Amino acid sequence: MKYNILIADDDASIRFVLSKYLTRAGYGVKATDNPQTLLKWAKAGEGDVILTDVHMGADEIFSYIPELKQLRPNLPIIIISANTRMVTALKSRQSGVFEYIPKPFDLPELAGTIRRALDAQVIPERKISKKPDQMIGRSKAMQPVFRAISDYASGLVPVFIWGDAGTGKSLAAQCVHDAGGRSSLNFVLFSSFDNNADLFEAVGAGDLLVDRVHELSAKRQAQLLEALEFNESRPSDDKFRVIATAEESLEEIQQNQILRSDLSSHLMGGRIYLPPLRDRTRDIVDLASHFINSVRPGARGNIDKPAQVRLKAHTWPGNVRELRNLMHVVALQFSDRDITENIVERILAPQQTIETRDNLFEDIKLACTELLSAVNAGGDNSTNSPFEQALEWVEKPLIAEALRLTGGNNSKAADLLGIHRNTLRTKLRKWQDK
Repeated sequence: MKYNILIADDDASIRFVLSKYLTRAGYGVKATDNPQTLLKWAKAGEGDVILTDVHMGADEIFSYIPELKQLRPNLPIIIISANTRMVTALKSRQSGVFEYIPKPFDLPELAGTIRRALDAQVIPERKISKKPDQMIGRSKAMQPVFRAISDYASGLVPVFIWGDAGTGKSLAAQCVHDAGGRSSLNFVLFSSFDNNADLFEAVGAGDLLVDRVHELSAKRQAQLLEALEFNESRPSDDKFRVIATAEESLEEIQQNQILRSDLSSHLMGGRIYLPPLRDRTRDIVDLASHFINSVRPGARGNIDKPAQVRLKAHTWPGNVRELRNLMHVVALQFSDRDITENIVERILAPQQTIETRDNLFEDIKLACTELLSAVNAGGDNSTNSPFEQALEWVEKPLIAEALRLTGGNNSKAADLLGIHRNTLRTKLRKWQDK
């Protein structure tokens, strides 16, 4: 049996490529540049699968999908779009389309999706009470994230979100909660509760966020396991869903025995990987403008081309969090309407520069001489020894810089410094107590 594909896209080159490829694959093809013709064909009973862009001129396909679904409820609709925002993926899922594929797409992958659409029943329509567009990203690396959020938004299956420090795991968790039918239920943080009785009362049948699950103590792991085991025994309508975040994948956590194995099994379900900012350079300028405007409402956040190049060239070890913090500094420190390369360079460059190692050695030597002279003369009232005081001069800025480079991640900062993370935490607690 020969199946027929209806294509709607206002880009003539896309229509040509798709028509040629699908015709060679054995399909019948009809292509148009507007949704009105697509609707007319569907009314006439033509087509076995619809392949459509989102925006065609002033029209948006989502305005036509309800009528298409009413006319042909079993006609699979596949969305292809260069408008790669999270809201596009969510609208696709909300509208009951079979699949959403961002441009640029892989033709064999597209053909596989068409085959699945022909072989399977259309996904039932799922209502989404909110349409959040909180996560910014048009890069290819973010499209699986948006699709996963739309897939897991309304279900009860556990969701595990992982990625490097500063990639936005907590925000992704909030989007998972807000995007689906569970958005009206409670969304609570596991670390806010010392006992499970209070936790059960607070979360109800909502969502429980376990942030940084890989850092839970043995006591906290036991508490969480008890809560999840009790949750399993409850009626489906009373169960809460767990959303966990971590900097390692679930496989790495299990392999390194970071969590007890019986707890890890409760976290298995939907997974969302958040890519580092260096893998989504297309999003950097959009994010930077957004963060500037969040501090200076109404500001255009206009970043000139050389500044954009400089931002994209930075490695962003602290990911989106680092970009956000630096752009907040830009917004507060510089009143310039346009953000120039010079401004970006001043923010990214170290606050202090050292001309030569010889000068540094002489400065330290002079400071040590003054310290020892004061001690020798009985004029130093510090409880620390001269040796301890001198070490702190180096330790504090060294640790501060390591934490900055790793986005505030204690474990990674300790690895960068070549010390155990418990040693780092002890030093940080000691300084905080002073």
